[in-house]
Amino acid sequence: MKEINDEWLSLNLPKYDLLGKCVTFILENLLQKNNVDYLSVSYRTKNKEGVYEKIKRKNYSHPKAQITDFSGVRIILYFESDITKVCELISSTFNIDSDNSVDNEARLSIDKIGYRSIHYVCDIGSNRQELAEYEYIANLKCEIQVRTMLQHAWAELTHDRNYKIGMNLPLSIERKINLYSGMLELADQGFSEIIASINKYRLSLKEEDLLTSHSQTIDSISLMEFTKQASKELGIYLSELGTWADKYIDEVLKELKYMEVSTFSQLKDLIPQNYAETFQTHNEQSNAIGFIRDLLLIKDFRKLHDCPGLDWGVLDDPQDNKEICQRINYFSSFMSEDAAKELVRLFG
Repeated sequence: MKEINDEWLSLNLPKYDLLGKCVTFILENLLQKNNVDYLSVSYRTKNKEGVYEKIKRKNYSHPKAQITDFSGVRIILYFESDITKVCELISSTFNIDSDNSVDNEARLSIDKIGYRSIHYVCDIGSNRQELAEYEYIANLKCEIQVRTMLQHAWAELTHDRNYKIGMNLPLSIERKINLYSGMLELADQGFSEIIASINKYRLSLKEEDLLTSHSQTIDSISLMEFTKQASKELGIYLSELGTWADKYIDEVLKELKYMEVSTFSQLKDLIPQNYAETFQTHNEQSNAIGFIRDLLLIKDFRKLHDCPGLDWGVLDDPQDNKEICQRINYFSSFMSEDAAKELVRLFG
């Protein structure tokens, strides 16, 4: 332990902490740039006590070389199917120390189930080492862990001494541990298969003409594809929806059911002939949800108003007389002025 002391740690741990920050920043940018969904990317740097404890526990004789995780970065992914892509990104970005990197999944024998995670030991990469701003940390190595949410949950349990799951236990308990670990592994694979099926379904819808479909089920995915096809045919722009809209898509599906619209051909028939012209004349700014609700309002706003759980309106500010007049003028293009006034009053 002589080669590591308080003075050395005081000088070098801040460097490793900076390394962890830099690698975390680089990884988050890589994941976002390559459209990989992830739960978190985080890092931690060992403190002095942690370093001394590991040296003692592992009985290291050359800890500077043997400790590869002074700083560690952890990537937690949603889906197992993304692990390979992320590993390829890491390998192409950083210099990997193959001798000290570990694939726990590959290491498990075919009859074993347990802790599954991939650990890379690496530095910041040849390209960055040549940059002046990385000179301070150029020759340092950190550990990068890649795992899914379920792998992470299992790892946290097995490493928590309070639960003792990772320790030697009676055979009957170990059998149960292996059983439940296997169930988590199957669930991990199952989630990836579900996502693959959803993506395949989404692609198949792009090949189908939903505007004339009498058979395609109206669901959250097909409804969004319908609005894309309809807006393209109408020549109107509907803004993109974020993940925040999931709740509202579910509400729209309930409203469609309440209004007895069960096929896309029925929904297409609700679009007035003058809809595109009116939309553009009034400089409407809307999205898929607003578009579908427009059609339902035009179909029968009085019936729609009685839909259970309805909590939205057509006005941003019910006290704004100018906006009220604009909404009345807009809906008057599809119904009488008196009906449009009633609509705005009911949905104000």
